[in-house]
Amino acid sequence: MRQSWSLDGEWQFLIDPLQAGERESWYNNEQPWNEARKVTVPHIWQREGGELVGYHGVAWYRKTISLPGRDSGKQHCICFDAVDYRCAVWWNGAYIGEHEGGFTPFELSIPAELMQEENQVVLSVFDPKDNAEIPIGKQGSWYTRVSGIWQSVKVEERASSYVESVLVTPDLDGMKLGLRAELLVGGGHDLKLDYTIRPHALGEENTFEAASYSGELGELGEIRSEGLNRSIQVNWDKPVPGMLLWSTEAPHLYEIEVCLSDANGVIDRFVAIFGMRKVEQRDGRIYVNNQPVYIRGALDQAFYPDSIYTAGSVDEIVKEIELAKQMGFNLLRKHIKVEIPEYLYWADRLGMLVWAEPPNFVKWTEAARTRFVSEIEAMLKRDYNHPSIIIWSIYNEEWGLEWDLEFDPEKQQHVAELYDWLKEWDPTRLICDNSGWTHIKTDINDHHRYFACPEQLDEWREDLDELLIGNPDKNFVAPYRSQGEPIIVSEFGVWGLPSVERLKDFYDGNEPWWFINQGEETHQDDYKKPTTALDNMDKFGLASAFGDFETLAVHSQRRMFRAVKSLIEEMRKRPAIGGYVVTEFTDIEWETNGWLDFLRQPKEGFDRLIDFNGACCVFAEVERANLWSGEQVSWELVLTNDDGRRMSGEVKWSLANSAMQGTVQVEIDDVWKQLPGAITFTVPESKEVLAERLVLEWIVEGACVARNEYELTFTPKQLVNADRESAVAIHGLNAGFQAALEANRWHTAGTLTNEAVMVTDCLDKEAESFARQGGSVLFLAEKGDGLKASGPFTFRQLAPGESWPRASSMNYVDSRCFDGLPLLPEMGWELEGLYPDYVLPFGDYKKVGVKRTVNMFGNPGTAEAGEVISGYFQGWLGQNGGSIVRHPLGKGYVTVVTWKLIERYGHEPMATMIVNRLLHIAKDGTPDEN
Repeated sequence: MRQSWSLDGEWQFLIDPLQAGERESWYNNEQPWNEARKVTVPHIWQREGGELVGYHGVAWYRKTISLPGRDSGKQHCICFDAVDYRCAVWWNGAYIGEHEGGFTPFELSIPAELMQEENQVVLSVFDPKDNAEIPIGKQGSWYTRVSGIWQSVKVEERASSYVESVLVTPDLDGMKLGLRAELLVGGGHDLKLDYTIRPHALGEENTFEAASYSGELGELGEIRSEGLNRSIQVNWDKPVPGMLLWSTEAPHLYEIEVCLSDANGVIDRFVAIFGMRKVEQRDGRIYVNNQPVYIRGALDQAFYPDSIYTAGSVDEIVKEIELAKQMGFNLLRKHIKVEIPEYLYWADRLGMLVWAEPPNFVKWTEAARTRFVSEIEAMLKRDYNHPSIIIWSIYNEEWGLEWDLEFDPEKQQHVAELYDWLKEWDPTRLICDNSGWTHIKTDINDHHRYFACPEQLDEWREDLDELLIGNPDKNFVAPYRSQGEPIIVSEFGVWGLPSVERLKDFYDGNEPWWFINQGEETHQDDYKKPTTALDNMDKFGLASAFGDFETLAVHSQRRMFRAVKSLIEEMRKRPAIGGYVVTEFTDIEWETNGWLDFLRQPKEGFDRLIDFNGACCVFAEVERANLWSGEQVSWELVLTNDDGRRMSGEVKWSLANSAMQGTVQVEIDDVWKQLPGAITFTVPESKEVLAERLVLEWIVEGACVARNEYELTFTPKQLVNADRESAVAIHGLNAGFQAALEANRWHTAGTLTNEAVMVTDCLDKEAESFARQGGSVLFLAEKGDGLKASGPFTFRQLAPGESWPRASSMNYVDSRCFDGLPLLPEMGWELEGLYPDYVLPFGDYKKVGVKRTVNMFGNPGTAEAGEVISGYFQGWLGQNGGSIVRHPLGKGYVTVVTWKLIERYGHEPMATMIVNRLLHIAKDGTPDEN
């Protein structure tokens, strides 16, 4: 029988920056080890901090061990779960082998003549600075690098013949299992195999009541003539009538024990854990066990704040998966990382689907591709039996294909061949050829689409309807076309900044090492550096709007919640979409689009994620969030029922701050239902602008199965008719805007004096002159680069359409300047349709063009000289700009506004009230000035 000795625990460690270790025989030379430090394996040397955070090159490990109870008549192997990246191993001073590849297991045989009572194992580990041609994922390119013996190590004792692996292929429709065993035959005795299948676990319970199965797999004596010390493969099909299925709701796990015997009895046992389940795609849906599954997934890159690349404990893994399920997720996309076996095991046990993805390389070379395919094959062999894994990816966004797949036939052929090879290797799962970008051959037509909401809501809807749903072939390289694969948005998301104080508390009062961005050069933009936030918090009106960074972070998280809610709701209102994978499950170092922060704590408001991310949801089609009193409202409801259960109940709706409410009877037996005109009411009268909430509750058999809320504002029209003290002079604007001003009781001055406010969309010489002589100008500059004249100001267009950087951004406003209006500092639905397309950039920025990226100049000193009332930032308070800035010009002031107000003034309530207030600000200043 096997026995093993764990080598986890204390080792000696030292670095070798000059790569002198092999030349100086450090594997049997005591002298250099006098400088060694003690570390604990599993060990990622970047965890040690200091110089090791950025160290790349060679490091050495050494451990002295005894193997009590060792049987000298058996063979022994040293087994590593993973070492990053290349290592060589010496046993008692003798070289026994090496391995390349940082994510998957390997083992080396220890010759019997090297075994002693006390043994010394030495490793040299090399992680190169130039890692473009090795599978790396995001370690060292986006985030902290991972190097060393980062997973467990053991010595294992075995008979000369033993079972190397058992792969189990479920056949649900035939209620049978395909078994494939690989054996190493090292002895001359007749051999035979027997098996036993029994229940293993159901959730956190260690077993369950169900049938067991056993039998003989057959005699293997005939293989003796084929030679010894050779690996052979044998295959069987075995019926398993009545075997319970593995699913997310009831994750029944079984174990198969395969016993290898010779004439003297059992010489080896091998146990594999598996589940009976089936995966396929058809009719635009993923099916598990012949039932459609709507994918509600999260991207999970599995970095950690202290242990970096591995979870700290099994308890942490269990808590994470349970949290994910509580948040409504049924899938985790393990992003360009071969996940640790413990995590996959608990995904199996707890019923969490997994989309697995190998780590990418960067540079397109033959050597890189060879390493990549080798890593994929090792991942397949290790993880084949996990029922939680339902999808394999090959590439992500053409990383490793150098981003020209559409134009390179060689790469297209390569991707098609890899798909075919992988499909032949594992026909039981779905395969995504190139996640998110151009497809060649795939089982999933997935897209990566980053939009910010509410500001890009219309663009998001158009993207879904016209690109994803309306033109599925657009995502394929001709002549390849969509074959009706499920459409899944497998990346989207918005940032929400974390509490820096909470992070510092975790790191014993210190700033974490990754505040200095650990990524390579392409990730050194200011907004990707946490230190930028520390520098900029007191600039650009941020302190006036929020007070301090901790308050800003809370508002940023609220903005994130509002954004992902609307993004997901728009997808779920469209049954042609087969699911989504949000970016992402947790923050990672500087990238803060996680639904949990880096410490695995929920963000502000995220206790209500289930409202739009659960199996059952109720959505309102709110056509406009900002309404006039007296308006008639008729909105439809959309119900999602991912499990397809037949349910009879009612949807109750109410306005939280008034007595208005209603009830709609509902019967549903499908996954989706639309109820036109289900919500009708007349907007109530009031004396002031009100913030209101529409509350929905879906009740079935007395229990609430889903709820939701929508933010609204109600504006009384009598506020429009209030008398105005100031006069307004119109310069350049159209007659419609003048009519709207007069309807709002503004006196339009015929003669331009300093008592009047000039309102203009053209800061020409006349407008500049008026300001310089002491006048007040309200410059409605929403057209930005399209303005005929913009005076001393230059504008930056915010990225239109899909944009990862813009999804990191936030607009903000000092709401004190708009007292009496329900403006949120982080700007929400109360500004629907008014968000700027342009800002005044406060510094230089880069504009990405078709052929090149151009450095553009900003408005240095503008924020310092003026007052920023509303602004814009990306990520960690970088890429700053202003959208309402009151700036001195000569003896007067110009209030520059890029919010989209001109066409909406007089028609839309919030635009009307905001312009009225801006005219006062332009004339009299802000509360801080007064």
